[in-house]
Amino acid sequence: MDWLPPFLIPMSQVAPVTVGAADVPGWLFWSVAGPTALGWIATYVLAIRLALREGWTAIPAPLVAVNFAWEFSLTFVLEQTETQRQINLLWVVFNVVLLYLAFRYGPRDYPALTLRAFRWMMTGVLLWAAVMVVVGANEFHDMDGMYTGMIIQVPLSASFLLLLKRRGSSAGQSMHIAVTKFTGSLFAGMTALVVYPSHHLLQVLVVTYVALDITYIVLLRRTMLREGRPLWALRAPAPGTGPLPEPGAGPTPASLRRAAAGARSDDAAA
Repeated sequence: MDWLPPFLIPMSQVAPVTVGAADVPGWLFWSVAGPTALGWIATYVLAIRLALREGWTAIPAPLVAVNFAWEFSLTFVLEQTETQRQINLLWVVFNVVLLYLAFRYGPRDYPALTLRAFRWMMTGVLLWAAVMVVVGANEFHDMDGMYTGMIIQVPLSASFLLLLKRRGSSAGQSMHIAVTKFTGSLFAGMTALVVYPSHHLLQVLVVTYVALDITYIVLLRRTMLREGRPLWALRAPAPGTGPLPEPGAGPTPASLRRAAAGARSDDAAA
């Protein structure tokens, strides 16, 4: 194999994942961990309020299941630091409500699925995520859920972009949720960088989901301005929403808009 060019980066002598947490002063830790907890609590409260008011899941339903699995598993199943378990327990309380709302309103984002198929999908995602969190955190000896948490953040942030595209409007979404979610995630990333400065995988994951969150905020803002919807009004639902039928009772506003757009295209072609 002498004909191969030399490699560019040598393998690290000590696996970064085996390097323990840095000795971080308490004031520094809580200056980043505190806003993380508060940012996510605000996100959960706003998401619950919006779902009850507009009848849409404010956090993509499958990722609610993944998020709940992470918090529940690292609170009650796998050994974790006491500080992280206490924070997770607080989040679990809110996520119980969000999970119920995801089962109730989530089918409206998946009109091709029967109600039974949607529930089986959510249950499967929940169980699979719980197993993956436990074995993954154990594999990394992840005593504060940092690796599993940062890994989950990437598809969670991407799912908001897919949600915006799927609905074709700002229905069930708000700038408040987008910003508080971004804030909680940003400070979670800062916590990872402060506590584990030599763990480069965490750094790449943080940069990735922060970029996705910023992209979502920009696209949601453009969508709301195009709809003429006030960016920061808590009582202004997205145009064309209003009362929604129960799952399986008929077409959703998004499907009606797509049908109308297709009809206009046919008329133009004629």
